[in-house]
Amino acid sequence: MTLDFTHTTLGQRVVFGTGQVAASVAAEVERIGAERVMVIVSGSAADKVTDFTEHFPVALWHREVVMHVPAEVADRAVAAAEIGDIDLVVSVGGGSATGLAKAVALQTRIPVIAVPTTFSGSEATNVWGRTENGRKRTGVDDAVLPRTVIYDAELLRGLPHDLAVASGLNALAHCIDSLWAPAADPINRALAVEGIRVLSEGLPQLGAESSALAGLESTLYGAYLAAVAFASAGSGMHHKIAHVLGGTFNLPHAQTHAIVLPYVLAFNAPAVPEAEARMAEAFGAETAVAGLQRLREAVGAPRALSELGFASGDIAEAVDLALEAIPGDNPQPVTRENLTALLTAAWRGDDPQTIAAQGPTAGTAEAAGDDAGLTPAAVEERLIDTVISSFSGTPDDRLRQLMTAVVTHLHGLIRDVRLTEDEWNQAIGFLTDVGHITDDRRQEFILLSDVLGASMQTINVSNQPYRDATEATVFGPFFVDDAPLIPAGGDIAGGGVGEPCWVEGVVRDTDGNPVSGARIEVWEADEDGLYDVQHDDDRVYGRAHLFSDDDGSFRFWALTPTPYPIPDDGPVGRLLAATGRSPMRASHLHFMVTASGLRTLVTHIFVSGDELLTSDSVFGVKDSLIKDFAQQPAGTPTPDGRDLGDVPWSRTRFDIVLAPAGV
Repeated sequence: MTLDFTHTTLGQRVVFGTGQVAASVAAEVERIGAERVMVIVSGSAADKVTDFTEHFPVALWHREVVMHVPAEVADRAVAAAEIGDIDLVVSVGGGSATGLAKAVALQTRIPVIAVPTTFSGSEATNVWGRTENGRKRTGVDDAVLPRTVIYDAELLRGLPHDLAVASGLNALAHCIDSLWAPAADPINRALAVEGIRVLSEGLPQLGAESSALAGLESTLYGAYLAAVAFASAGSGMHHKIAHVLGGTFNLPHAQTHAIVLPYVLAFNAPAVPEAEARMAEAFGAETAVAGLQRLREAVGAPRALSELGFASGDIAEAVDLALEAIPGDNPQPVTRENLTALLTAAWRGDDPQTIAAQGPTAGTAEAAGDDAGLTPAAVEERLIDTVISSFSGTPDDRLRQLMTAVVTHLHGLIRDVRLTEDEWNQAIGFLTDVGHITDDRRQEFILLSDVLGASMQTINVSNQPYRDATEATVFGPFFVDDAPLIPAGGDIAGGGVGEPCWVEGVVRDTDGNPVSGARIEVWEADEDGLYDVQHDDDRVYGRAHLFSDDDGSFRFWALTPTPYPIPDDGPVGRLLAATGRSPMRASHLHFMVTASGLRTLVTHIFVSGDELLTSDSVFGVKDSLIKDFAQQPAGTPTPDGRDLGDVPWSRTRFDIVLAPAGV
């Protein structure tokens, strides 16, 4: 064999070590001689950098990290670095944080230290990306290659399992694409094959909570090998498709890679038999596709682009954009027809083996619309396709997207747990009971949503962190419109029984400006744990609304919150009992704050020291919402001069920050 190739090895320092990230970063800061360090940290990694300032000075913390590096986000980070006279950027987070640091380096030439908290691999490449006007542009510039990468498996402990899986498969995509990318050569192919072997061994070891250090370390190592191979080989067909789907349709980066990868592998593998055989050996499988699918099944990988919100109506546009980007020397010729077939299969979550070089082919039984000769799994998958297709004519795109996802996930659940007919009938009976007990005074469906964490998850998705805006939490089933209006300093108790509590604070926007005239709805249970609507009469207590003053301030009397059980005399209560869960809610006071031009805030404040803070039955507690309710002995003067006689009372402060509407 004659060897004739050119290989470029990127110069980068790599530090591996577990449980010592702050010290490792400090050593690199000193080695580089930096004096003004900017730390770019994603929201999910914020609790991993709390000890940085104990080891080295941080001149600027930058926390605005957004997927796919939108141009406006990148420009703000560049401006912050320039204004702060920064001479070193440290990124802590996944690919988005690393990408933002690269965007700063691209414009300013400031060196970067990368501290990854996922397996994205971006930290080991000189590739940058930037999204503008719905199009993701990428390029190569040695200035964006981090000077040092610090890998610490401890940072990845507790990484959500679905994100760990998607991120690890993203790394695997770097390996596989490197085998046929434009600059593939024997060196990066060797790195890629070893990366496949290490990743296929490491990912299944992670565990449900990504807590196994051995698996984390192996997967980090494999992700680094993958990234080094990819940095040298360049971007192939798979990455070009994924960048189109991410940049244009805002699909999550790692999950998109995880879903598309097996279809591209199945498409290209027949044209590269030598590379396919090496991949199969690395997977320890008969074929590369079989090995990848076995790994995906073992780790619970995402299955379909429809699950990510990608609409079938967008496939044509994605094909047009991807055709422009896919390298002309891809092993298999790419046409509009076979690329449409590939993306359609990925959208539905079809078996990747259906993808052949000229596009998917149909068996005679399927073509005839007959289940005869099909395996049970194929019959199940065909039903899913049929049900999803029944919604294809839905005129509302969002409704079609939602129904597609509901069908995909519901059928996936039924298949995954092999649900029996008796169990399904029990579930229908349970939901029927939930409906029967629900009326205009009791919302059992909200209660069910709350105890399943669905309410809280919807809130997390719909109320993304924005600067220092107050965090949202669950709405609960006991809000009532048209609560009484009280003046500033008024009392919401309305005859409810409990210890008086003085509440005060200021409403501001995220620029620090006071918000006058904000409508503040407040409601709570009495000391017996009952809301007014839980009584059979028409009494009203423990709820009111008021408005903030011109300076944004507000104040009122309430009752000191106490723990109470959610209603457990119905089907939701039976569910909690059957699963051994407590119905108790941590002590809290509800707020809903609305103001023109600002995002509506639904939240609580919780009582510091409450033993139920870690076991709230509806998962509503957030650390930032835990407040000190300072106890005041009887006879202590009150803020407004109210005479409480010989009754003890409490006081708390809750300053509210509202995000702009639309963020």
